[in-house]
Amino acid sequence: MSRLGKIVQSLKDSNGISHPHLTPRLRFLIYAISAFGTAARFVSRMFIELYAVIIDSSSTALALITSMRNLIQLALQSSFGRISDFVGRKALILFGLFGGGISLSLFPLIHNQWILVGGVIIFSICFACYSPAFTALLGDITNRKNRAGLLSLVTLIGAIASFIGLLVVGAMSNIGKTEYMQYTIILEIAAGLFIITGFFAVLLTNPQTEKLEERSVLSLTPLRKNKNFRTFVIVGSIMGFSMSLGWPIFPQVRGNFATAQENTWIWASFSIAMIITLVVTKPIIDKIKRKWALFVGRAFMFFIPLNLAITVLWVPYWWHMAIGAAVSGFGNSFYMVAESAYALDSASEKEKGTYTGLFYLFLGISTFAGSLISGILADQVLPILGEWETIALFLWIITGARFISSLGFLFLREPGEFSQEWETVKLNNVE
Repeated sequence: MSRLGKIVQSLKDSNGISHPHLTPRLRFLIYAISAFGTAARFVSRMFIELYAVIIDSSSTALALITSMRNLIQLALQSSFGRISDFVGRKALILFGLFGGGISLSLFPLIHNQWILVGGVIIFSICFACYSPAFTALLGDITNRKNRAGLLSLVTLIGAIASFIGLLVVGAMSNIGKTEYMQYTIILEIAAGLFIITGFFAVLLTNPQTEKLEERSVLSLTPLRKNKNFRTFVIVGSIMGFSMSLGWPIFPQVRGNFATAQENTWIWASFSIAMIITLVVTKPIIDKIKRKWALFVGRAFMFFIPLNLAITVLWVPYWWHMAIGAAVSGFGNSFYMVAESAYALDSASEKEKGTYTGLFYLFLGISTFAGSLISGILADQVLPILGEWETIALFLWIITGARFISSLGFLFLREPGEFSQEWETVKLNNVE
């Protein structure tokens, strides 16, 4: 093919003109994996941290659990996403789901905070295999005009499934006579959901798309050549750092001011808010500019630490924390769709996994740093101010940091602009 022909073909690929047909069978499998997989991920993410609290983990251990989880789950997505670009999506999806389910099922046997950190590392590696491969699969079967719509629908299905899952684990947890048994039941149900998702994934077939020929597992070329994507990575990483400052702190508030069942109700309010927002915005989500969806999605995140600070100081009830979770659900319904869509829109046809994984690589590094710094500092300040005074102080600081960081999304350009597309063409044909 001539150089001009390659450029024309690259522009076609960038605009999503050629994509595999989304058959009813594939659509069903995508929805099933989204439902069970999202519910499993959501329940496990929320309750692993709370389980760490009930086995008396320190702030430093909690910081390691959250920071290592995010570093591995996000940073390794770059390599695993790129691997999926040249070996296909299915193998990594299967390994991640079955490995995640098996490792999570062993967590209730762990009573030592440092061994739990090791368990979280293994679980996170499995998740890092699954997530970028599945996101890239969604990119394989969509184009720029319909991508946000499908991502919104997939997110909606996941939110509904998470809500149902929370109701189930909340009811089932009552069987346990002790707090430890209640959290054991919840974690085992989440592990089972991962295994069920894996059985659906067995039925997948890899879409017939162009395979990446270069077999390196890490490429930073998109950051050097694609200015818009580079800005997106920088802004997203700064926001991720601010978000992660609260992750070692939040579980201590929720674990002490709410029971296991009440925590399921708190996160059920998160899911309900997401469901309502996604249903209302689905007809227009493809028309909303990505940067505005990203900004709205993250600007509201300042309310969560503010809500928890008020809980600690004045309103120590689970229903008050549920209000904060609902606001979080509203914001995340915008952000979760726009984040994946922006990364996929920025990528060439061959490198969806690479772009998606590269964004999460730097997000993982920034959230690792933020979570670890916050947890270690909290343990240092705690003897000076006292436990709840320290927690309240950190919550006020995190409130300001989150809102200020969200302003960075206003400086993004839309990934579909011609100048960015031309950078992608150069990346594919000059390098």
